[in-house]
Amino acid sequence: MQLKQVNPYLLEKFKKYPDFAGLFLNAKYLEDSPFWQNFIIDPDDPDDVDWFNEATNYVNETLDKLSAKNLEQFNEIKEDIPLIIAEGKGIYLDLDKTWRPIFFLLTGYHVYDETVNLSEIVVSTNKEDNLPLINAVLGGNGISYYGCDYPLMYLTADEVRTIANALSNFSLEQLGQRLKYRGLKEDDYNHLFDYTYNPLVKYYQDAADKGNAMFLNFG
Repeated sequence: MQLKQVNPYLLEKFKKYPDFAGLFLNAKYLEDSPFWQNFIIDPDDPDDVDWFNEATNYVNETLDKLSAKNLEQFNEIKEDIPLIIAEGKGIYLDLDKTWRPIFFLLTGYHVYDETVNLSEIVVSTNKEDNLPLINAVLGGNGISYYGCDYPLMYLTADEVRTIANALSNFSLEQLGQRLKYRGLKEDDYNHLFDYTYNPLVKYYQDAADKGNAMFLNFG
């Protein structure tokens, strides 16, 4: 699961032209994007080289598919394509599979708890442990776009600010109380803080400072 900041102007464009959200997400694989600074290709590994060549061509392939699918729509948003690509190359936050325990730490609920529906909740209070409920990884509305089986979830700029403020006020002591309430050991979760929890807090604060919205990508 990945978080990706998006400015409000482009978010509104993607609501109107949802298939172009895929172009935004694929832009991170362009050869000059920060993605390749953290993902090292072994030039002696044919699989690595093939994947690099394939991934760096995703944008051109997506543009071809979009223009072929609906040329009229393509021309309507054509002027925004350079901005879509430029912003799409920006830094994202990859939570990988840790989004599940992070979701628990921030809400007090487990992902597969069938009795809980948090889809429309951004920030609230967990009625069981009376601690903050911050829906930073599984909230928002969705955009369905061409080429993906899962909707691309998003939080508005206002929702991002609300979450960033809640995260900044959510203390380690409260996290400890949540774990204790559930009968869990803090040591089992300590590894998450440097790996993904602290980066999550910083990424949301950065988005709030910039006035950005947020994509939650499970695709």
